Order: sequence, then C-alpha cells, then structure tokens
Amino acid sequence: MRYILREAERPLAGDYYYEATKTTNDHFPDIPAHTHNFYEIYIFRTGSVKLAIEDKIYNVRRGDIIVIPPFTIHQLLPENLDQIYDRIYMYISEPCLKSFQFNEHSLLKPLQMAMEEKRFHFHIADESDYEQIYEAMFAIYKNKNQEIFEKEMMNRSGITKLVTLINKHIFMDMGPKKVTHVNPVIDKILSYINDNYASPLSLEDLAARFYINKFTMTKLFKKQTSLTIHNYILLKRISMAKQKITSGALPSKVYLETGFSDYSTFYRAFLKSENMSPKDFAHFCK
Repeated sequence: MRYILREAERPLAGDYYYEATKTTNDHFPDIPAHTHNFYEIYIFRTGSVKLAIEDKIYNVRRGDIIVIPPFTIHQLLPENLDQIYDRIYMYISEPCLKSFQFNEHSLLKPLQMAMEEKRFHFHIADESDYEQIYEAMFAIYKNKNQEIFEKEMMNRSGITKLVTLINKHIFMDMGPKKVTHVNPVIDKILSYINDNYASPLSLEDLAARFYINKFTMTKLFKKQTSLTIHNYILLKRISMAKQKITSGALPSKVYLETGFSDYSTFYRAFLKSENMSPKDFAHFCK
C-alpha cells in the first residue's frame, strides 16, 4: 500500500490517502463532470450552487454536507456566477477509512450504506455538529504544510471526529431526498446511460428513445454536464471498470461488462483516462 499525501501524486483506490482543501472563488469555476478514486466529503459554506451526482440534482445550502463515493460521476452547477463561492472538502480513500476499524466500530460502513442507498446529500441541522465537522476538517487543512511531530495523530483524531459526526447524521437523515431538475429530458438520458452503460449506446438511439432532435440533445447535454454524450458514456464506463477492478475483477474480463467492444479499445481508453494500463491499475489496487 502506498501512502499518498497530495492529489498531485495521483492516488489510486488502494492507496492510503487523505487531504483537505479549502477554496474560495470570486466567480464560479467551470468544472466538468468527473470522478475520483476515493471519497470526497464536501462542505458548502457560501455561494449559490446545485450538485449533480449521476442522474440526480440537489439544491445545496449552508449546513449541507455531500459524501461522494469513489468512481461516482458528479459536478457542481452554478446558480449565480457572480457570487463568492466558498467550500472546504476532503478526499479520503477506503484503505485510510478502514484503518480506523476497531471491533464493530467502523467509519467506512455507514458511508458504504449511504452509497448502496444512493444517498449523497445530508443536511446537518444541528449547528454545533456542523461547526465541529467544519473545524475538524479545517484543522486538517491547516496542518497540510506543517512539519510537526503530532501532525498525523492530530489529523487522524480530526478524521475520527468529523466522519463519526457525519455518520451520526447519515443514520438520522436516510429518508428520501427532494431532487431538482435542470432539464427533465436530459435527466432521463443521464439516468438511462447510467443504467445501461454496458449496452451499445448511440446518439441516434438515444434521440429516438427520448423523442428529441439529435443536435438539440447534444447541445443541451453539453450545456448541463460540460461533457459531450460520448465523453460522458466513456467516463461512466471507465468509472465502472475501475470499481470492478478494485473489487477484484480481472482487467481482461472487465471490458465485456462495461460496454467496450473489444479489449484494445478498452485498453486505449483506460490508458488515456488514467495514464496507466488496466493491469497496472489492478496491481496498485492490491
């Protein structure tokens, strides 16, 4: 297992990795739909945004915490480009979370439960809990460039505190969540792609299925996701391939389960996306 300190080191799903980042923008940055090899815990502070996760879109407000699992397509959508946008977020890998396991006590299992239920968006109504979560993450962020004896243990203490409090609210907040829609037709297309990524998908078939002009569809899809339909399908297929490889599937078989016509096409797409071959990715996930 590699111990990774920075996202720039390209952490993989099998690495021990965590990192907190605080960012403030005076205008909303253009960030296309994307995935990570690890969990992202996102705390909204100020601004006006919506959050798209797979085929669902959520309104985000102060007190909200978003937990995005590995290999999950997500994107922040602006509502007001000119508002100051302030957030803090932490990346943390499954091996790091597993390292906190003690008897039946687990930081990871509640996050996995939320993932299985496709629950990503949680509102922390208790202001004290919300501020404690924020302060714990902010302390980890402040420690990032510190070289002090107690850094790792203090950071692990902060991770224990913030994830435990988040897990508390996951259990409290597992009811249905209200979602919003930017464009109902594009939402249906996204949902269809996410459910049928392993099947052949073409622009002509999608346009015919949803009774929409092909050129209108591609324009609206790019406007909502900042990706072409082809690139979104490719992102979904590569994300699912990574998830299956991480779970122990053989790279030589995965392409058959994720919609690629042959291994060479899968190999080239994976190499372009991840800067390593599927076999190398599998090796680092062991």
